[in-house]
Amino acid sequence: MSERKEVYVLGHRNPDTDSICSAIAYADVKNKENDGNHYVAARAGQISSETSYVLQRFGMRQPTYVNNIGTRVRDMEIRKIPGINEGISMKKAWEMMKILGVVTLPVVKDNKLEGLIVTGDIAKSYMDVYDNTILSTARTQYKNIVETLEGQLLTGNEHAYFVKGKVVIGVGSLEVLSSVVDSDDLVMIGDREELQMLSIASNCSCMIVTNGYEVGPEVIEAAREREVVVISTPYDTFTAARLINQSIPIKHFMTKKNIVHFDLDDYVDDVRETVAKIRHRDFPILDS
Repeated sequence: MSERKEVYVLGHRNPDTDSICSAIAYADVKNKENDGNHYVAARAGQISSETSYVLQRFGMRQPTYVNNIGTRVRDMEIRKIPGINEGISMKKAWEMMKILGVVTLPVVKDNKLEGLIVTGDIAKSYMDVYDNTILSTARTQYKNIVETLEGQLLTGNEHAYFVKGKVVIGVGSLEVLSSVVDSDDLVMIGDREELQMLSIASNCSCMIVTNGYEVGPEVIEAAREREVVVISTPYDTFTAARLINQSIPIKHFMTKKNIVHFDLDDYVDDVRETVAKIRHRDFPILDS
């Protein structure tokens, strides 16, 4: 069922008695037609003493005074997009944008606007991040990493977060790897079991095994004992390293402050003025 609308019936801007009576009569006729809307007699100006006398004489209330009959935002065509959670990955947000054909997504929590994520934010996460601690700084959930790398969780809690350490590529000799892997790091590694065991012994927080290599039972058991998250991905090390930043939650890059928004009751003329000054593609519209 479509939403019931309240429709004002008005006469002249400076209404006389005929105009007021016509508005009252027409609103009554429309309400008796019962077309699903509620019609309200209204006036766009002050009534005269003559009109006031006529209304009192016949026991009628004065029509509602409307001081502005301009078009409001609620009368425009609004593109409605479901709000997204701030914890989803940049990759997932990008995929949603492609499916919906939009460049902006609203981030909501408990039905309240928390921020906006736009294509420019996603481009920044791909092009301007050169810090190997960005994943932990952004408090990236392991679930996001699994999804982004189209991987499989072999052991550990996917709902936990990578909150400390850097991303390390596990190559070279045992001596080289032991010198670069610190406690709580995330290690991307191939099928060399001795390097895998060294990473676990170094108290890495997560180990990503690339190329879909099978992980041996001894490695799995050692990882369980030290509560290391182990993820297997079909991607090679280069591709996995290139993709992993896309697992960062959108809350790390989204716009949170000074968001220009409009309310359903704002007048379109006022909106037009603001939009002309601020060159954004989309603006959020809020209701109660």
